[in-house]
Amino acid sequence: MDRIEVITSVERRRKHSLAEKERLAIAAAAPGANVVEIARAAGVDPSLVYRWRRALSAAPLISSEFDT
Repeated sequence: MDRIEVITSVERRRKHSLAEKERLAIAAAAPGANVVEIARAAGVDPSLVYRWRRALSAAPLISSEFDT
């Protein structure tokens, strides 16, 4: 055996701030946006971005950023 790997801790889930979720969801909702590229650039799974985009569209408007 040439190498031994020692695992010292358990990888935990990342906690994403509401602002980060909103930023990615808004970027993904833009016309012509590529969700996979946005997710890859942010280091998250594309399914999370889809989920956050869906949740944001269903949520009541609370930020002036979403006013149309």
